[in-house]
Amino acid sequence: MDMSKLKDIATAPGPFASVYLDASHDTEDAAKVAELRWRGLRDQLAGQGAPEETLAALDEAVSSADPPAGKAGRVLIASGTRVLVDQTFPVPPPADVTRFSSLPDLLPLASFLPPPVSHVVVVADSSGADLHSFDGRAELVSTVRGRQHPLHKTGGGGWAHRRLQQRVEDTVKHNVKQVAEEVERLVREVRAELVVLGGEVQARSAVRHELDLDDDLVVEVEGAGLAGGTDDEEFDNAVRALVAQRQQQHDAEVVERFRAELGRDGLAVEGLAHVTDALRLANVDALVVNTDVLADQLVWTSGQPDQVGADEVSVRQVVGDPAAVERNRADDALARAAAATGASVVVGDDIEVLQGVGAILRHRP
Repeated sequence: MDMSKLKDIATAPGPFASVYLDASHDTEDAAKVAELRWRGLRDQLAGQGAPEETLAALDEAVSSADPPAGKAGRVLIASGTRVLVDQTFPVPPPADVTRFSSLPDLLPLASFLPPPVSHVVVVADSSGADLHSFDGRAELVSTVRGRQHPLHKTGGGGWAHRRLQQRVEDTVKHNVKQVAEEVERLVREVRAELVVLGGEVQARSAVRHELDLDDDLVVEVEGAGLAGGTDDEEFDNAVRALVAQRQQQHDAEVVERFRAELGRDGLAVEGLAHVTDALRLANVDALVVNTDVLADQLVWTSGQPDQVGADEVSVRQVVGDPAAVERNRADDALARAAAATGASVVVGDDIEVLQGVGAILRHRP
């Protein structure tokens, strides 16, 4: 995940109340279950020392939100009277988590939030297409409607019929060309890594044939359509699965690059001391984290998010106020520093790395 989009939270004053919860709404008593769940999580935060003003802000966020459809997770992070993060994600967390601490609990966002793969989704028929493009931050919606008449062949025979058939084919070809040109424009605009084609079989196949794109960039998917009665939910699920698959490929490539650079004694380091040194210099391009190993460890931090260290002296050398230096959980501190310095984060419980953390560097020290 690109943590730079969390920079505002990383640099906000604490302490923070962080909550990851199962927000599924897929049973008849889901509303009552959600109410009881939040009551229990609220009590946990209160027991950890969260002030009433912060709990009240979270109460308002929980009570005012529309319930999601089906399975879902949710993350809430608040400080003072402000809710800084309120985001749903498609899969519930393995377990509900609450934490009131001086740093926000940001690292799970790298696993739970939807992947930021830039992509274009096309739902086509003979008259044109609806298009959705995503640049990793925001979704844009556009529509292409070509010539509307004639579009449908009719029965009959003779010269007039053949001429009508030809006009229909010319109209469809014209519309397909318009759609393909718009798809190619969007691919360039968002630097798409994936194009998903849905809609009528003949229309989407014709669009794919017209596209001047690499074959491995484009995937056709059944379902969805511009007319009513199509299974949009199944299509949406297929799109999400394809996007997640591309992100998993990216993450695997980052881990492989880390291992290769580490083996060459190149642009990679591992272990808390080396990684925190690189973070203080804003020299981390990507963090590679094994959360199970990292979670139990502590590092030194300050009010400056990027000033983090495995030892106290390295942080005090930069920080003027001695009282501002304290020990915190390594997973919280490193995620905050990554967000503040624009580093990305790849998380995996199967990543073998010293002390649970490694880094690909931006340049050699």
